[in-house]
Amino acid sequence: MNVPSLPRDWIAPPFLRLVFQNLIAEERADIRDASLAAWRTTFSIMTATPGWLEASVTQQLILEWYAVVMTPFGVAIDSSSFYRPSMATGDEVTHERHNVDKNMLTQDLSLITTEVILKARIASATALSYLITFWPSEVSLRYVFHLR
Repeated sequence: MNVPSLPRDWIAPPFLRLVFQNLIAEERADIRDASLAAWRTTFSIMTATPGWLEASVTQQLILEWYAVVMTPFGVAIDSSSFYRPSMATGDEVTHERHNVDKNMLTQDLSLITTEVILKARIASATALSYLITFWPSEVSLRYVFHLR
């Protein structure tokens, strides 16, 4: 992402969805850390072009991310808003292969420790804080949360 000569048209909502869902569903700390670094780098790239961030990160997307982070412990995470490449490309093959994130998404406390869930939630909340940090000051975030 840091090579300026490469195209960046792939930095779009599907990519952001993938990185965010990786933060909430990943059990391994090293992968979560790399995902958070990619998230931050993505926002620094997007804010270099005025209007790109605000055009890509919609109110609906932010509210979906917030809802995922606020899912109570032990309650399955609603993954209906997650990006699924096979579904997005229109492939007729819709059956799911092995879902390595299933334990995290179901929040099965007999298979996943509370510590792992907390670390994933903290990484996801940190990602949302980066969004607020990088959001252009001249564009209000108030509309996202319907504040008057």
